[in-house]
Amino acid sequence: MKSFKALEAEFKEKQSLEKEKIKAIPSKGKRILKWIIYLCVFPFKWLWVNIRDYRTAIIFALVFIVLSSEVWVPYLIGVICWANEPVRISMFSVGSACWLFWLGPGTPFLVICIGLTIGVKALFNKIKYRNKKAQ
Repeated sequence: MKSFKALEAEFKEKQSLEKEKIKAIPSKGKRILKWIIYLCVFPFKWLWVNIRDYRTAIIFALVFIVLSSEVWVPYLIGVICWANEPVRISMFSVGSACWLFWLGPGTPFLVICIGLTIGVKALFNKIKYRNKKAQ
């Protein structure tokens, strides 16, 4: 199995080759379209490459749990307050409405989770590099 640094270097090399291909397109309209597609697909490619690292998987799971708390907390309150029917119904309604609005298909929730995962991992890598550099 390749080390994380080798995977990251390979990913950056593929990324730079893809950018060079886009820059070489002669038509400005097609080039702009390719850049838009590249920027929309990049977070998912990054996650696919980096999710193999267990640290990234843990960071992604934590970010997903924290950001989706507006869904599972009302459900949890509804289960805890099972005897009080108005509270239970309203909490299940709030949880379901948030689920449909925020976690449903076509929402930016997953992209936000991936973006935060990228940011947190970059911060961890920066701190780790700084600590290694100081030694």
